[in-house]
Amino acid sequence: MPQYTFKHAIWHEEDGVEDYNFRKFLPKNKKMHNWIDQSKKTAVNILHTHTVDRGQEALWGSLIYRQSAKSKDSREVFHFYLSEEVFVTNKIDFEQDADLEKDEILRQMENATSTIEIMNIILGEMVASILHKIDSFEERLHDLLWAIKEENNKKTLGEIENIRHEILLWKHLIMGFQEIKIAIKETFGKKVAEEVEYQRTADRIDRCVMLVNAYEDEVNNMVDIENVVANYRGNEIMKTLTVLTTLFTPVMAWGALWGMNFENMPELKWQIGYIMSIVVIIGTTFVLYLYLKRKGWMGDILQSIGRTTSGKK
Repeated sequence: MPQYTFKHAIWHEEDGVEDYNFRKFLPKNKKMHNWIDQSKKTAVNILHTHTVDRGQEALWGSLIYRQSAKSKDSREVFHFYLSEEVFVTNKIDFEQDADLEKDEILRQMENATSTIEIMNIILGEMVASILHKIDSFEERLHDLLWAIKEENNKKTLGEIENIRHEILLWKHLIMGFQEIKIAIKETFGKKVAEEVEYQRTADRIDRCVMLVNAYEDEVNNMVDIENVVANYRGNEIMKTLTVLTTLFTPVMAWGALWGMNFENMPELKWQIGYIMSIVVIIGTTFVLYLYLKRKGWMGDILQSIGRTTSGKK
C-alpha cells in the first residue's frame, strides 16, 4: 500500500487495522490488541496514549470523521497509530469527499517537520471539510428562521427537529477532534503546540466548536419561539371557544326552557310569544356580551377576527 516519504517523516497508508502491513508497525501490548478487536466494528471514538517510556510516546485510536444524518451505520472511520518515528493510518477514501484534496494534502505535507505535523495536517483537512459542510448547513438554518415567522406549522417543527439532530451529530464529530487535539499535546509535550500545523488545526477545531454552539443556541431559540407561538395560539383558541360558548348560553338556556313538554306553559298560548322569545334571547345575549366586553375578555378576539376577515379580502 502507499508509503509517502517526506523530508522529516513517513506516512504509511494501509488497508485497515487488521492488515498485516498495519500491524507490523505496532508495538505488541494488550491495549493495542484490544483496540484492534474493537476497531472491527467501530461505533464510537477510541483513543489510547502511551507515555510510560520517555522518548517513545505514542498515540493511537479510531476517529469517526464523517457521519450520515440519515443512517447511523453510514460512517467513515480514521484508524491511526502515531509516534515520533512512525505514522500509520488506514486507507482514507479521498474520492468520496470533494473537500479532501489528496494532492493538496500531500503538497502541504512536504513542509512537515515531524510525523505529528503530518497527523495534524490530515486532521486539519478533515475539520476543514466539516467546516465547509457546516457553512452550507447555515443556509438551511436561515430559511428555517424565516419559515417560523411566515409558515409556522407542523412541517416547520419537524424541520427544526431534523436540524437539531444534525447539530448533535456535528457536536459528536467535533468532540472526537477536540479529544485528539488535547491528547497530542498531552502525549508529545507542549513543544507540539508551538508547531504551525497544530495551531492551525486547533484553531479550525475551535472555529467548529464556536459555530456549532452558536447554531445550537439559534435552534434552541427557534424551539422557544415555536413553543411560545403554539401556547399563545392554544390559549387564544381556548379563550375564543370559551367566550363563544358563554355567548350562546342564553340561547341554549331559553331553548331548553321552552322546549319542555309541560301542560301548563302560558307562553305557548301568547300571540306574540315567538317574537318575545327572540327578543328575550337576543336581549340576554347582548347583556352578556356587554358584561364580557366590560371585563375586557372580548377585545383580542374581535381584533383577531377583524384581522382574519381583512386578510381574506
